[in-house]
Amino acid sequence: MNHSDSERVSQVMQKAGFKLTEEDLADLLIVNTCSVRQKAEDKAYGFMTKHKRANKNVKIAITGCMVRQTGDRENSRDPLFSFDSIDIAFRIEDTARMPKLLERHFREHDFSQFEEAFGDGSIENYFNIVPKVENKAQVFVPIMQGCDKFCTYCIVPFTRGREISRPLEDVLAECKVLVEAGAKEITLLGQNVNSYKDGEKGEKCFAKLLLEVDKLHVMGLSRTRFTSAHPQDFTDDVIDALAHMKTRCPYIHLPVQHGSNQTLRAMNRNYTIDKYNDIIAKIRTAMPDTTLATDIIVGFPGETEEQFQELCDFADELKLDFSYTAIFSPRKHTPAARMEKEFIDMEEKKSRFHRFDEIVKKHAFAQRAKFVGKEVEVLVEKSEVAENGLYRNAGRTREFFEVWFLAGRPLKGKEVMVTLDEQKGYVFSGTMPEVEAILYAAPALLKVLAV
Repeated sequence: MNHSDSERVSQVMQKAGFKLTEEDLADLLIVNTCSVRQKAEDKAYGFMTKHKRANKNVKIAITGCMVRQTGDRENSRDPLFSFDSIDIAFRIEDTARMPKLLERHFREHDFSQFEEAFGDGSIENYFNIVPKVENKAQVFVPIMQGCDKFCTYCIVPFTRGREISRPLEDVLAECKVLVEAGAKEITLLGQNVNSYKDGEKGEKCFAKLLLEVDKLHVMGLSRTRFTSAHPQDFTDDVIDALAHMKTRCPYIHLPVQHGSNQTLRAMNRNYTIDKYNDIIAKIRTAMPDTTLATDIIVGFPGETEEQFQELCDFADELKLDFSYTAIFSPRKHTPAARMEKEFIDMEEKKSRFHRFDEIVKKHAFAQRAKFVGKEVEVLVEKSEVAENGLYRNAGRTREFFEVWFLAGRPLKGKEVMVTLDEQKGYVFSGTMPEVEAILYAAPALLKVLAV
């Protein structure tokens, strides 16, 4: 989601006459932040401190989830300005206001190049900004912003606001333009993506949107993905739509957060483990080839050893293909941050994290091992020069498995067939038919180790 936001910010800045350059050469650094965990905020502060010390004249603008109010030191009361390195702060929905904010900081710059009127920077105008796409084959399309769920650990409703959905026709228009420009994979984005409505009209219609995007298959769209979904909105019509899509990827990321009903209630997740298991059973019945990923928080305030064991038993039964597991990190202004009396010792949280991670790895690695020897379709995400004039390419299967392989040319943006030769942890190495003869002549290159 941050990547998608950055593409829109980049477009506005280039419309205003600015050019992308290296960090150390920049007159302006725009830091797009995440505040899901304290570590992410610490990294942002560290980055800004480093560059301000290296060049006191560089202007630093900050956006993303750390920002509460748009402005600079003269007209904003955002607490961020207590940090000396920050010159400008803007909420992501105010991206279109950036050139105006920059005028007093870059008085010699000609802002007349900024001819396209995006308006006052409302979220509707943010959605209307045509992104400066870095990878034309793989694109990200935001369909909504904000969240209404108010999980007790989550800061998103306070930083991104309440849910606002784009009109369906606008989403489809952007998708069509991107496919015409060469997009093979579209990822639909939202903090709670499957609660999507057609603008502010009527009922939720994420299933309808999926089927409409799928129609772009005739224009060359190969893969449709989405993130991040919520179990409460993963309804039967969504499962049915996915099962009938030509562009469906057999991979679903459905955050559960915990395996104990008592902990889920404390998190305000509004479903039970039985309900979550019922959704997964329906998915696996309708789409048996689907790989499953989830999000887990270990060490939530008050998590007992018994509740943690419930989480481990849940993972053992579910046999996850991947888990984005995090140790609980208190975020200011959230209910969970006020549960200090129930906070768990960090060493104990780390211990539980590693114990849970071992369970996930056991099943994930066993599932991946079944793919060794199979030929799969890989959409290449990056290519780099390797040995003997070959190129090392890396990409994802439709199941979202990471694969590295050699080829005689860079294949970024291409969909190619690759035989999976070896699995190491979560990553595969493979071989393309076109280079088999080369590899046979040079046995030392037979195995491509992932980095």
